Amino acid sequence: MGATVKVLLTGAVVLVAAAAVAYKYWDYIENPWTRDGQVRANVIQVAPRVSGPIVKLAVVDNQFVNAGDLLFEIDPRTYKAALDQAHAKLDETRDDLKDLEQQVNVAQAALEQSGSQIEQAQSAVESAQAEAVRAQADFDRATKLVKKGDIAKRQFDQTEASNKVAKADLDKAESRLMQAQSAK
Repeated sequence: MGATVKVLLTGAVVLVAAAAVAYKYWDYIENPWTRDGQVRANVIQVAPRVSGPIVKLAVVDNQFVNAGDLLFEIDPRTYKAALDQAHAKLDETRDDLKDLEQQVNVAQAALEQSGSQIEQAQSAVESAQAEAVRAQADFDRATKLVKKGDIAKRQFDQTEASNKVAKADLDKAESRLMQAQSAK
């Protein structure tokens, strides 16, 4: 045999040995083994959507199952009680919402009424101001006329009283306006 054949044969043996070692390494990583045997398992975590005690177990250990198979039944009383409690809380919250809506409606009505009372009070103030201006003008004119003796003292007294009443009415109207504004 020639030297090249020996080199090629040695290279082929080394290459086959390297391939065998690589395959066994990969096989060991994928499928570990012990002296007792090989362990292979597809384990999937199962978690129910609701909690509660299990009343029926429909599978046994190491049984193969498919997607959609019944695995166990949970006592429905636990989650039905929680569901009923949630419904009761929802109803209570809805009642609270209705109460709050009624309170809002009452407050809006009170606000509108308050606004109406303010408008009425402002109108009363404007009317009282006009009356007070007229009464003051009458009083000023009567004061000049009584000094000249052109009107009787009795007529002057009536004009003076009317002026005082008009000022008192204006004060009252302004007070009512301030009360209406502070109530708003």
